[in-house]
Amino acid sequence: MMGAAAEVTATTSPDGEALCAGVLVNEAPAVSPQTSCADVHAMLNGDSTILAVAVVRGERPIGLVGRLEFLANMARPFWPELFNRKPITKLMDPAPLIVEWDRRIDQIGEVLLSCKPKAMIDGFIVTRDGAYDGVATATELMRMTTTIARQRFERLSGALHQVTEANAAKAKFLANVSHELRTPLNAIIGFSDLLSRRLYGPLTNQQSEHVGYINHSGQLLLSLVDDLLNLSVAEAQQMELHEEIIELRELSAGCAKLVEPRAANAGIALKTDLGAHDLPLRGDAVKLKQILLNLLTNAVKFTPAGGEVRLSLATTVEGDIRIVIADNGIGIREEDMNVILQPFGQAHDKRAHQHQGAGLGLPLSKALIELHGGALLLRSRLNFGTEVEIRLPAERRVTDRGAETDAAAGGQKDIA
Repeated sequence: MMGAAAEVTATTSPDGEALCAGVLVNEAPAVSPQTSCADVHAMLNGDSTILAVAVVRGERPIGLVGRLEFLANMARPFWPELFNRKPITKLMDPAPLIVEWDRRIDQIGEVLLSCKPKAMIDGFIVTRDGAYDGVATATELMRMTTTIARQRFERLSGALHQVTEANAAKAKFLANVSHELRTPLNAIIGFSDLLSRRLYGPLTNQQSEHVGYINHSGQLLLSLVDDLLNLSVAEAQQMELHEEIIELRELSAGCAKLVEPRAANAGIALKTDLGAHDLPLRGDAVKLKQILLNLLTNAVKFTPAGGEVRLSLATTVEGDIRIVIADNGIGIREEDMNVILQPFGQAHDKRAHQHQGAGLGLPLSKALIELHGGALLLRSRLNFGTEVEIRLPAERRVTDRGAETDAAAGGQKDIA
């Protein structure tokens, strides 16, 4: 606010005149403070297109006369006799809304509603470097705001379409690249396996060691290609769930058995608490197994020797299924929690660098859990460990095994 007027001055450079107050200006007449009310009355009666009259001293606006309010007042008994000879300053609004020509239109709307609602009827004054430039109306402001909103919507819709097309192209590209990479990788893995079995003749110890490196590296690269493709397909919402009835206790125990040798070699105790009762559910067994193996492997990877990893199953009061994988490893910094859930995200912890992979396991697991209608919850404290919870909705639990088995026969669910 400046002086008696609710004045709005530009605080930033305009993003283009098309978005600023200058385009709203109507060439409304201006009068001096000494102009009589009778003269303004005659002016408004003589031209129905005049919506407001500005009162200007020199080049500076000091007030505004709104058409509707002024004519309504002058139609009252005895008002013409009382005010005809008096200066217009007696009936003007001495504190109109004043905006500079380069003020953004979206900002004008906010100020108009919060500081000067009366301007919705009377309009407001537009200045250029403080000098009177014209009058603008709320009607024109709303029309322009609507136009800007429509243009923004069209731009955002176009950008969304481009992103959608880019995602589809990315998925197609990764599918093609995956196919092209899998063929030679499978050959490398297969032949190195044959060599390691000495089917083509004896190997020296050094040769056997190098063949083992080749086979292991091929397996890792093939796993990375598969993870990258699966994540891309899941993000594009084109992945299918091949649902069947799964015994979760049995699946979890099997995954723990597969990871147990790795944990034992690292000096880590892998413990399970799977409950005493069966926990059947509907889901994609392959994808759930992939989720559990990813999370268990991560827990073992980031837990030092002498540590412990625990896999447990439980249900909530609401009936949701909880699969919890907890460790007392190095933990995760709070600022890294969101980072590691993004594709290729890496925690900024030197102790974790020796174990870092491509950063796809956790984001892929999260995507696969969400395809099941569930959620991945991550809790961690640096130097104290990490707890990853898989929460699957109660609707996936199976209560009537016979009916569910019939319903799940050939149960392929297309998520796309």
